[in-house]
Amino acid sequence: MICPKCGSPVTAVPPLVGGKSKTTAVLLAVFFGTWAWLYTYRQNASKFWVTTIVLFGAPFLVFILNFITYSSGNYRGVQGWMGALTGLIWFASIFAFWLWSIIDNAVKTDNWYRNYWNN
Repeated sequence: MICPKCGSPVTAVPPLVGGKSKTTAVLLAVFFGTWAWLYTYRQNASKFWVTTIVLFGAPFLVFILNFITYSSGNYRGVQGWMGALTGLIWFASIFAFWLWSIIDNAVKTDNWYRNYWNN
């Protein structure tokens, strides 16, 4: 292999510099939840997209469930507990994914973040 700038032979490719910071990743997870995986998107793209689809798909599911109960004719009896249940499920999902992103970023070693571009 030959260096394109100077023309001298190159025996090894130097490692990329400028890794990521574990502290930054954990703080992003604490304040932004699953959006912290954008910081390490190259390694965590699937986690980011799964949680985003679930969290943004949940309101659509709530709309469908409420439409079904409304069209069944028994909306008054079901309205209270259906709304509470779907809201609780959505809140629990947000909380679980938020904890998952914090734990996932915290358990990775400092070396994983330092060598992020070499992984």
